[in-house]
Amino acid sequence: MVYTQIPVRRVPIFAIAVALCIASESSASDRSFETWSQLWTLCRNAVEQGERLNVEGLIDLGPSTKVVAPLTVEGSDIPLLPGWDAQEHTWQYPGSAFVIVEVVKNLSPPRRACSVKLAPDTPAVTPDEEADFAAEFMKQRRSLVVAGTHEERNPDPIFSTNFGVGPIARSANGCSIISGLQIETRPGREPLFISFSAEQSLFCVPET
Repeated sequence: MVYTQIPVRRVPIFAIAVALCIASESSASDRSFETWSQLWTLCRNAVEQGERLNVEGLIDLGPSTKVVAPLTVEGSDIPLLPGWDAQEHTWQYPGSAFVIVEVVKNLSPPRRACSVKLAPDTPAVTPDEEADFAAEFMKQRRSLVVAGTHEERNPDPIFSTNFGVGPIARSANGCSIISGLQIETRPGREPLFISFSAEQSLFCVPET
């Protein structure tokens, strides 16, 4: 029996490491409109329809607690807004540049919120990306308004992008709901990217 030796091409370990690094960076930088839209829709449906957040296919990144101090004015003992704490839970699609954060504020009654943000260590959104995300949000907002179920409901113009929409119907807690997109890309400002859906704490009229 004759054995034939097949030549083996040896690839340097350094080259393999570089390839793996590039592949990892590529998969971890998925910030497509499709992924963002899917997550924002999950948020919006959960808050607007009073449903459990659909976490199918998401990686559980665990719970945390957030504490917000009362908003006070110098010289007054009465806070303008009460302080509150919230239970947060974070999820992420594998390889996505976005995380989805579910929030329950411990108020009376509890208020729900949900947001989509950039994952830690993800590069900030560029002005060109900002314009593209804003255009996609406006497209989805138009569809909701035309359907007759929502109305334009913009948040305060604090950042370079401030768009919002909300269902005409109130939540089960009697709260107005706003779902929005806020982005900041202006020089000298803290970068920001967040799309959200939340029951408004100050605009609730519980059923009697």
